[in-house]
Parts: sequence; structure tokens; C-alpha cells
Amino acid sequence: MTQQPSGIFLVNKPKEMTTNQLIQTIKTKLKVNKIGHAGTLDPLATGVVVVLVNQGTKLSDLFLNQTKTYQVGAKLYEHTTTYDSEGEVVKTDLNHTVKNIDQLQQVVEKYNGLVYEQTPPIYSAIKVQGKELYKYARNHEVDVLISPRTVEIYQSRIDEFIQEPDNIFYLTTTVSKGTYIRSLVVDIATDLNTYAHVVMLNRLQSGVFHLDETKTLDELTWADLIPNYEAVKLSDWTIHELNETEFYQVENGRKITLPLTLDRVFLSYQHHLVALYAREESGQYKSIKGGFNH
Repeated sequence: MTQQPSGIFLVNKPKEMTTNQLIQTIKTKLKVNKIGHAGTLDPLATGVVVVLVNQGTKLSDLFLNQTKTYQVGAKLYEHTTTYDSEGEVVKTDLNHTVKNIDQLQQVVEKYNGLVYEQTPPIYSAIKVQGKELYKYARNHEVDVLISPRTVEIYQSRIDEFIQEPDNIFYLTTTVSKGTYIRSLVVDIATDLNTYAHVVMLNRLQSGVFHLDETKTLDELTWADLIPNYEAVKLSDWTIHELNETEFYQVENGRKITLPLTLDRVFLSYQHHLVALYAREESGQYKSIKGGFNH
């Protein structure tokens, strides 16, 4: 394979496309050697996807762990199999118990700063005993045990509530890694003693990267690539610049001594990302990941 630059693309995923279809389309269009992403969006959803290119794929875990901000539209009084409008309506609340936006906001405020055990929807890509949950659902194996996961809702607010006949509320929320917005909407509805499902989802931000920085699939070119060094710098992770001697030590995966006390630090040489190192009890630093510059 020919040598290609490494880094990230910021792409606005279109509706009705899986995240995997998105990155495979980019791979074909730009003839990318190696590609990945830092956070799946449902086919229904649009918005920011951080696409990892070549050695940028080694940054996957770091970008995955960052917070995400979404705007979500949810329809009240109907529960669906998938927790969104792609699924079949299986329960309906005819009482229409939510009277006004203040009632919604009061419940949503409970979630601000809340750390809780959230149960993911069965229509998700989480694996249980080596098989994705959605495959159990498609086989009608609904008794599969879904383990809750600890998530944090940092900030949420109700933007709008359109009552009869639409019964849709719009919510902006910032959440931790692993949060399912579909489950959050169902949980909010449960607190209101009713049902709801997602009808619109747009990821406004992933880590420090905003929707207005993204490109569409049609617009995207190699000129839009953010190199690894710049991507890490923009994300406020510490980068330590190596001298020539240290660079050759790091290139060979050796431990080195650095004038730092950080647990982890990215290392660069001539403003090109080289490796990620971690501090040992001895004070020396050892390699966690290398080869960012290859």
C-alpha cells in the first residue's frame, strides 16, 4: 500500500445510512488504506462522526471516551420495539398526561449531572455472549439478559414542546461515552408515567469537534484531513516534543525519562505525533501505543 497521511476527518453523517456504510463510502471515494470511527450513530441519526484514517485509527479509544452532545426529537405516548421511529409501535398511552413544557423540564432537570445505570435498547450493536443484541431481537429472543451500563448525563434542557396533534418534544443533551439517547428518552418518559420514542437525532458535538466543522460526503477531500498531531492538540491532550536522541529511543519502543509527572502523555517529533507513553511507579515512561508517524 502507498504511504498516506494519517489523522481524522469530521463528517456529517446523512440520515438512513449506517456509520459503517459512511466510512466504507469514504474509504472507496478517497482510496483510504485503513479507516475507522470514534462513535456509532443510528441510521436514523445525523451529525458529527469522527472518522479515523490510517494511523489515526490508533486514537480510537481516546476519541470514543469523549463527551457527545445531541439534539433529539421524541414523540410522546408511543413505545416502539427499537425505541425510535424505525420500530413497530407496541404500546400507546391514550391519557396524554404531559400538560406543558414545565412538566417536561422538571423531569429532565433530574438528569442534569446524574450518574445512573442505563439499560441499552435490545436493538443495539452491544454483544452478549458474542452476538449483537439486535440479532437476538430479530430472532424474537427477547429474554436475553441486557446488563445496565453506568452513564452520566452532564446537561439537558427542553428546547420545545409541540403538543396535539404532534406530541413531540425537542431536547439538547450532553452525555458520557456509552449513553444511549434512545434509552434516555424512554427513561424520561417513564418518569412522566408515559411512553416516548426518538423521531430525530442529530449529534451536534463529539469531544471538541462541532457540527459546523464537518463536511458532507460529497464535499469531503483529502484536504480536509486533520493530522494526528493537530487532532490531539485540539483535544487538549498534553503533547511533549522529543529531541532527536529521545525520538530514536521512542521509535525503538524503549522506556524513557521525561521531566513530567503526568500519568499519560503523547510524544511528538518535529510536530508529528509519534507515540503515547504512560508513567510507571519508578517515574520512567513506557510505551502504550507507538507508530503514529508510520
